Amino acid sequence: MSRLKVEIIPYFDDNFSYLFYYNEDGPKALVDCGDAGPVLDFLERKNWTLDYVLATHSHYDHAADIPALSKEFPGLKVIKPKGEDRISTPAIEVSDGDTIKFDEGEIKVVAVPAHTNFCVSYYISDSVFVGDSLFSGGCGRLFEGQAEDLVTAMDRLRSLPGQTQIYFGHEYTLSNLKFAKSIEPSNQDLLDYIDRAGSMLSNGEHTTPSTVALEKLINPFFRIDEASVIQTIDPNGELSRTNRMAALRKQKDNF
Repeated sequence: MSRLKVEIIPYFDDNFSYLFYYNEDGPKALVDCGDAGPVLDFLERKNWTLDYVLATHSHYDHAADIPALSKEFPGLKVIKPKGEDRISTPAIEVSDGDTIKFDEGEIKVVAVPAHTNFCVSYYISDSVFVGDSLFSGGCGRLFEGQAEDLVTAMDRLRSLPGQTQIYFGHEYTLSNLKFAKSIEPSNQDLLDYIDRAGSMLSNGEHTTPSTVALEKLINPFFRIDEASVIQTIDPNGELSRTNRMAALRKQKDNF
């Protein structure tokens, strides 16, 4: 099998769309589209068409310009979370565990409802496209889900193989790492990554993708069971795992 290729397409102030494919003459899929302009510009430069668009959730900065893509590519297959009626474009609805055949590979749907009630991630060939459910060093705000949903979402994502590339929806890394440092000020892996991420951004690079292995070392929302995290958010050992997650998310919201 050919290696999956991923093109990062930035838009707005800090959003990312992702175009992935195995072969340049094969099908192309896009994850999320809040602004079709940069996507269409990229495809036009390459003289490519688009075959799939995969929506992770309904927020305007991830889904608002999907109709423009459907208009441009009449045969486009739109994939969205089952029950997400706020994405009105005719679409194939998918649920946790569903699979979508894509060229040489298979896209697996991982339901991660927490940021909204209908969030999904898409896992294919050691890459996972997570929208706003997970960021490097952080996770999405709980607009609709509850803490128990966030526990489930984080457990599902952290259970993926360590080498899995995580493609997230916003360049929030430095602000997330600043919060992570307040939770684990002595985490050397985190301190090293803060320096590395800062250098990457200073050089005009993106911090996406991260990896599952890296997030297990530096992301407090992946590290809810680590003694160093518990010591900060529950020093008396009184909280359940779900309540620790709730406390951690509340601290981030107020940070």
